[in-house]
Amino acid sequence: MNIILSENSSEPIYMQIYSQIKSQVLNGSLQAGTQLPTIRFVASELRISVIPVKRAWEELDRDGFIKTIVGKGTFVASLQQTQIESIKNKNAEILVQNFCKQAKEEGISADELLELIKKFYD
Repeated sequence: MNIILSENSSEPIYMQIYSQIKSQVLNGSLQAGTQLPTIRFVASELRISVIPVKRAWEELDRDGFIKTIVGKGTFVASLQQTQIESIKNKNAEILVQNFCKQAKEEGISADELLELIKKFYD
């Protein structure tokens, strides 16, 4: 598990943690069944309060990315490939929707946008 926090980010610390662990679960770098370190350990390693780590863990648990077993610890949840693909598609759709909205507001045409995407996708 690798977490890098940015003090310059407008995103709250708990969301930075949540997003990075979620991405690691979805891309397979955190495998199902892997035990996560304790909240206190993560907070200590990141040199932050336990509160944002606890909130990130709660959100990850609520969204089904991790499971806590009382007395045993917290583990990466087992997700079906169809669930993973569905989450990735939903995330991509939100990203593209926001991207297109901003491009439209700035007067960039769909054709110009497609050319830019082709330029940077390779």
